[in-house]
Amino acid sequence: MQPLQSPEGEITATHPTRWFLRFLAVIVLILPGLALTAFALQIPAAQAKDQAAAIAVGLAAVALGILGFVQQMRSQVVVRTDGIERWGLRGKLWALRWADMIEMRYHAVKMRVYYFIPAGTIINVKLTDPNGKKHRLPSNMKGMELLAERIADQQTAARFPEARAALDRGEEVRFGKALIVDREKLSARKLFGGYKSCPLSDIEKVAVEGGFLRIRQRGKFLGFGGGSVGAIPNIFLFLRLLDSLVARATTIPQDRDFALRHHVG
Repeated sequence: MQPLQSPEGEITATHPTRWFLRFLAVIVLILPGLALTAFALQIPAAQAKDQAAAIAVGLAAVALGILGFVQQMRSQVVVRTDGIERWGLRGKLWALRWADMIEMRYHAVKMRVYYFIPAGTIINVKLTDPNGKKHRLPSNMKGMELLAERIADQQTAARFPEARAALDRGEEVRFGKALIVDREKLSARKLFGGYKSCPLSDIEKVAVEGGFLRIRQRGKFLGFGGGSVGAIPNIFLFLRLLDSLVARATTIPQDRDFALRHHVG
């Protein structure tokens, strides 16, 4: 396996976990455990067996609650100028430099109550290193939207020069099984296998709507291709490469907004 260097740059941000899970540990485990233990101590000595069992269950709940509370207290993501570190109960769990993030998969789901009452957004970010090992960021980090945006910006900036150089050499750049880009055309996977191609000059519109990437080809009624944002690795690198390849500004509207906050479904 290829040895990876840990980030050593200056710390620019720290993202701890939200308080919700700590509050949940107290409400669901610690307080009920203490109540059960207190109740067990009132059981008559004649029922010592039942008393011991109840005390054991109560103390186990308290211990699990404390463990969960401490774990959430120590869980955080540290952002450095050259990468990120993931910390947990056992200390530093993993660390990756921006250039070592071979793949980034981003998926955001806007939660709603009864289909119309906003209830927040769950953002999932998964990173793959050069050895193929996957690293997932917990979705309950404080400022998760900003954290995901920072990672997307830095990872895209780090991977762009290499990808653009490959295109300039006449090579193709793949984005999972969904999309293939070269200097002349964009290829999208067909429903039943294989690929269809569209010259870059024929791309009429690229949009991210409701968590899906949609690509339209000039003169075609049906969409050319795309798919779920979460199913396309390095989706933001794809969008930046496409911008750099399309010469005419009118081909892909310049006023579109690909900020992460809009990539939700």
